[in-house]
Amino acid sequence: MIRREMRETKRRMVLLSLLACFLFLTLVAFRRPNSFMSEYTHRSANPTASATSRTNTKAKSWLKGRPKSMGPVLGNGQRHLSDSSLADLKNTSLGFEKIFVLNMPSRTDKLDAMTLAASVTGFDFDVLEGVQGESIPKKALSGKWESRPGIEGVVGCWRGHMNFAKEIVRGRLSSALIIEDDADWDLNLRSMMEYIALGSQTLLDTPHGKTPRSPYGDGWDLMWFGHCASSTIKGDDRRFIMKNDPNVPPPQHRANYGQIPDMSSYDNNTRIMFFTAGNTCTYSYALSYHGAAKILKYLSMDIYNKPIDFGLREMCDKEDRGFKCLSVFPQIFGEHKPAGADERDSDIDPGNRASVRTKGYSHNTVHSTRLNVEHLIDGRMDLLENQYGEDPQLEGPIVTEYRTSLEEPVPSS
Repeated sequence: MIRREMRETKRRMVLLSLLACFLFLTLVAFRRPNSFMSEYTHRSANPTASATSRTNTKAKSWLKGRPKSMGPVLGNGQRHLSDSSLADLKNTSLGFEKIFVLNMPSRTDKLDAMTLAASVTGFDFDVLEGVQGESIPKKALSGKWESRPGIEGVVGCWRGHMNFAKEIVRGRLSSALIIEDDADWDLNLRSMMEYIALGSQTLLDTPHGKTPRSPYGDGWDLMWFGHCASSTIKGDDRRFIMKNDPNVPPPQHRANYGQIPDMSSYDNNTRIMFFTAGNTCTYSYALSYHGAAKILKYLSMDIYNKPIDFGLREMCDKEDRGFKCLSVFPQIFGEHKPAGADERDSDIDPGNRASVRTKGYSHNTVHSTRLNVEHLIDGRMDLLENQYGEDPQLEGPIVTEYRTSLEEPVPSS
């Protein structure tokens, strides 16, 4: 009898121990912050967050620990970027599916400099090899190019940009950004691109509360970020306005070689976005898949024999082509001229460059990444310089506004 009671007591103790262990494991599982179910729920709630721009792990993790700020807000409070758009903008391709840098294989110096500048800014790129014009057979040219000094460089440049469009179409990329290997940008580029994205979504009339496939909105063909002239569309006065922007170059330091928007109604620290009739120079621009396909059709397959920026400008200007182009002014990518022999500047136009530049500079770039790269490598933020002097004394942060006419802002409802 005593032995039977002892066996029963042991059996009850074992059962109680197993029950306690089960309750403990269950409690731990429910308290675990990164459970499979919570991850699944988060992904399902944002089906487009990474679909079109391949948001990487860092961008996804940003969503979990995002700051209270919702990013830039349209001045009347009616529009801001969704969490998915903000996360996409923080990927390693600035919200596009890919970034390409156009570089001649022989210019290892330019590629070294670009690699370093991109690294300290936090974006990645694929190299798109430039093309020697003389290597292109005449039969591969749809138009007849006049024979003149430097024409091989012009033809090679055209082919390089056609290859950019071809890569987008062949890879079925939703969008991609190209940067020429001598371009520069403000070290605040990432935060600036958030305002650009809000501006493009506003101009494209993205429905309130809807997350577009691209953080820059849907329905655009070309976005021109780095140019040397920009034309507005006659009769189209829609403007997305960014006031109080410390990264806008002063008027006396804006380098342009053609028509620019009328900025007389804005103060000196204002940047605008608008639908453009075409720009000049191709330091940086983005194409959607639809835009790249149309460029291949009109600038490669059809009869064409002009410099590439002329062709892109015609695409934006000719209404029958249905090509929707957006531009920003002052531009956010500019041309960099490094210290050293002037003859290193261009692979297209050799010109008469016999002098030596003792100090480098960049067009239309206030806090130049290239000129500050040494400080950025060392993390010496206290030494970062404005190449035009001291930063302006601005009252408050950047303020945005949307206007459909040059005089009046869009009223809030």
